[in-house]
Amino acid sequence: MKTSDVLVVGAGISGLLCATELKQAGRSVCVLDKGRGVGGRMATRRMSGARLDYGAQFLTLRESAIQKYVDAWLEAGLIKEWFRNSADGKLKDGHPRYCGVHGMTDVPKALAEGLEVHCSENVTGLKHEAGVWRAQTESGNAYQAAELVLTAPLPQTLALLKGSGLKMTGAEWKALQEVRYARGLSALLILDGPSELPAPGARKVEQFPLAWISDNQVKGISPEVPSVTVHADTRFADLHWDSPDELCGSLLVEAARALLKASVVDFACHRWGYAYPLNPAEGPFFRDALNGLTVAGDGFGPGSIGGAAKSGIEAGRMLVRKSR
Repeated sequence: MKTSDVLVVGAGISGLLCATELKQAGRSVCVLDKGRGVGGRMATRRMSGARLDYGAQFLTLRESAIQKYVDAWLEAGLIKEWFRNSADGKLKDGHPRYCGVHGMTDVPKALAEGLEVHCSENVTGLKHEAGVWRAQTESGNAYQAAELVLTAPLPQTLALLKGSGLKMTGAEWKALQEVRYARGLSALLILDGPSELPAPGARKVEQFPLAWISDNQVKGISPEVPSVTVHADTRFADLHWDSPDELCGSLLVEAARALLKASVVDFACHRWGYAYPLNPAEGPFFRDALNGLTVAGDGFGPGSIGGAAKSGIEAGRMLVRKSR
């Protein structure tokens, strides 16, 4: 059984930054994720020679808590400023929006290099006994720690805790149980030429069935092969959650056609069961000090990638202070 000071479940930006704060303070920390790679919705895929971001499209710097990390990532050449205001005027608050130089996975991959991270480890059971958390995974491995941090979407986190023996009562627990998430459906399109979407190559569409379209070539992550990412709106995602990719992908391609000056030669789809929270919980994280449990992630604050980052950082700093 692997033992550490802190066990973090979820290797998205929140879990990775929480673990980074802990490791920098000298704590032993182990991160588990059920996926084959790290990053969660900060996801990039290679397809037909192109590189496409198919989850979160950018990180917006609104939180002072993540400033030092953004500065370090810029200096290291991991990220770049993509734009501040979109050409269609729908994103015009002037906040810098950053993307990975090669894709949104650049940052989580870099963070994971300095941590003990175990991917393809699906936690199937949690137990809290005698002041120790024990996690059992689908692969048969076991991990234990005095402190547990859960950063998965809140419905998944709460489902894991149901069998732990922990009593989830009280107003704060109820608030977590009431958080609801929207589904997401992305289409990844390969084109036979430039899309000619106006700079910066991003547009908030907000017209059924589309919510967003961006050009990965204009963005700079797919210089050789023209490609665009389309996010469906939540109504379309719900309607076609169980539809075959050929159907829902074709419908999104047809809807995007009027926005593109090139033809689609190939496409793929990806579904996000918990794309973003509709009613995030208040505060940067939830803490059950009596049981050594912290819940963090994009279910808190603004529900954005930046909010998830802040949640992880502040949860990590709280645990560092606690152990001094």
